[in-house]
Amino acid sequence: MVAEVNKLRQMYKDVFGEHAGKQVLGDLEARCNWRVSSYVAGDANATAFEEGKRAVILHIYNMMSEE
Repeated sequence: MVAEVNKLRQMYKDVFGEHAGKQVLGDLEARCNWRVSSYVAGDANATAFEEGKRAVILHIYNMMSEE
């Protein structure tokens, strides 16, 4: 299981480490509001939706991090 996770981590690094991958990741960052609050005042559903988008970017960066 650990070997599979490490292989998958390396695939994330390979994909998002190249020029095109960096461009795609930049686009996802802009669309998913990963550096700003995902809270939408008075709307729990919208907050959950925005947090879901943000979670995708956090997952990508987590997979690319050294652990």
